[in-house]
Amino acid sequence: MIKSPTSKSKIFFIISAVLILVSVASLCIQGLNLGIDFTGGSTLSFDLGKTEYSNSVESRITAIIKENSDAKDIVVQKMGDAGVSIKTSELKNEESQAIVEAIKAEYNLSQENVSQVEKVSGSVSGELIKNALKAIIIAVALMLLYITWRFDFKSGTCAVIALAHDVIIMLGFYSIFRFTVNTSFVAAVLTILGYSINATIVVFDRVREKKRNAPKATPNEVADDAITNSYWRAINSSVTTLLTIGVLYIMGVDSIKEFALPIIIGIIAGTYSSLFIASPFWAFWNNHSKKSKANYANKKKKRA
Repeated sequence: MIKSPTSKSKIFFIISAVLILVSVASLCIQGLNLGIDFTGGSTLSFDLGKTEYSNSVESRITAIIKENSDAKDIVVQKMGDAGVSIKTSELKNEESQAIVEAIKAEYNLSQENVSQVEKVSGSVSGELIKNALKAIIIAVALMLLYITWRFDFKSGTCAVIALAHDVIIMLGFYSIFRFTVNTSFVAAVLTILGYSINATIVVFDRVREKKRNAPKATPNEVADDAITNSYWRAINSSVTTLLTIGVLYIMGVDSIKEFALPIIIGIIAGTYSSLFIASPFWAFWNNHSKKSKANYANKKKKRA
């Protein structure tokens, strides 16, 4: 554990600033690799009947799609007990028909097993992007209101800054390494917002206790005490969660990996921001406010 974390706050802020600048630069230059959920494409749904869904089935269906089309983005997911949902970049009619026939032949299916073949328009995808952004903004706004009500406005603002830090880094990671962004990513972002804010609230709860028990303590002393008392709890919670999500990422099918990867990135960023961004920034803000008030009082005395 770092002694007096607030004394190292400039280092933490610089690290975060560099990560955010790199992320924003990547987002501005090459943007996000949006998946079919957001760009539009074709969807196919099948009932595999007696065939049990597995990684080998997913791999074989993916291979069939590649053999019979020029599709670049392919997402194969389990649907229900024996169903499979396929999303790809937009297919020509002859390509989708060839894929349907090949899958029917591979798994001895009838036409009744083909439940849906349709195209997803770009306008529907655009609406999905708007709804995803609205969900994130509403979630953050409600968190700000709750923390302001439970603690104070500065704590709420610092918590939201920490959340913005986490989301920007997650987006930057996906932009830099060109991972596909789809609805699973949005769900993961909302999950991480909840996880990160919970860890931040624990730290600010310690801040409130320290202020109550030691009203004369400086903002740095309050923040240091809060971080020290929350450090191992946050690390242990994050490590145990990462172990579970890591196993899911290693052992899971592609649809599980798409959800697990942003969770892993978000947990790491969220733990860091909860401990070394939120409360040190709170201390910095309070120190600046005290200096401003002192300077104002001194100027008032001189005028008098």
